[in-house]
Amino acid sequence: MKTRFAGPLGGFMKQHLRLRRSLGYDLRTEEFALDQFDAHVAETFPSVETVTRSMVVSYLRATTHLQSCTRQSQLSSIRQFCRFLFQLKPDTYVPESHLLSPARSRFHPHIYAVDEVNQLMERALRLQPDGSLRPHTYATLIGLLWVSGLRVGEAIRLNLEDVDREQAILYIRQTKNSKSRLVPVSVSTLNALLAYRDMRAQFGHDTSSKAPLFVSQRARRLVRRTVDGTFRILTRELGLKSVYGREPRVHDLRHSWATRCLAGLYQGGKDPNALLPVLATYLGHANIACTTVYLHPSTELLMQAGSRFQNYLDEAHMQTARGEDDRF
Repeated sequence: MKTRFAGPLGGFMKQHLRLRRSLGYDLRTEEFALDQFDAHVAETFPSVETVTRSMVVSYLRATTHLQSCTRQSQLSSIRQFCRFLFQLKPDTYVPESHLLSPARSRFHPHIYAVDEVNQLMERALRLQPDGSLRPHTYATLIGLLWVSGLRVGEAIRLNLEDVDREQAILYIRQTKNSKSRLVPVSVSTLNALLAYRDMRAQFGHDTSSKAPLFVSQRARRLVRRTVDGTFRILTRELGLKSVYGREPRVHDLRHSWATRCLAGLYQGGKDPNALLPVLATYLGHANIACTTVYLHPSTELLMQAGSRFQNYLDEAHMQTARGEDDRF
């Protein structure tokens, strides 16, 4: 197994990550980016004592195969590290943000329809091996992600004690950005989770409060890599494709939830902008900007917005015809 941060700057990178984590940051993505940069430095600049412009430019040239948003994210991580190193070594080069052109994301999530989710859950119930808990595990997990908008990692980190049957609340503990929150669920969702909990007990799995809610065939907590792979099997067997020709991801269920929520606000005649802070809190976002990434205008939503705008124009026209227009 490759040793992380074995290059000439690896020790400083570890100090940088320890400091920022002490402030509450998770930094899993940043750690990976710095490790990649450190490996490149170790191979091409093995004797350096600080960061130079040629090192950063060389690394960025070696990452041209990555998507622009990924390269921008890695450059941002390197800049953060260089600011830290500058305090220890004033000759450190701090990269300019314009070393790369602005990132343009080409990713478009798949917004699932209700019948597609029903098909996924039905197909999950036919997973092998027959008569095992595995089909029920994935059917329940998919249903929970669809109705709650949880991150996949949040769902698979749930313990039995995190399902409050009295209050119909899920306790999401120390998730992204080291934040915890409470997520209310409907009675039907709670009943489905309790039914799964009882079923997993019948299969002899650990029923202590700290035991994982969703378990694998090996009686361990589900891992993200396995969930992604199983979900991909289901979507391929159903032949699901996004309108952009991409394979749908399990994380797209979170995008779908947020989009349905936005449509529900429009249907209820509520102001989405005023309620964005509430939605951001529910999703566990640090700021509203993160939430807007998950809001995608579906055809139904655009029709609702167009209808509301047409009603506004009709009302304004009627007021003008009656001489009641006092907007000017």
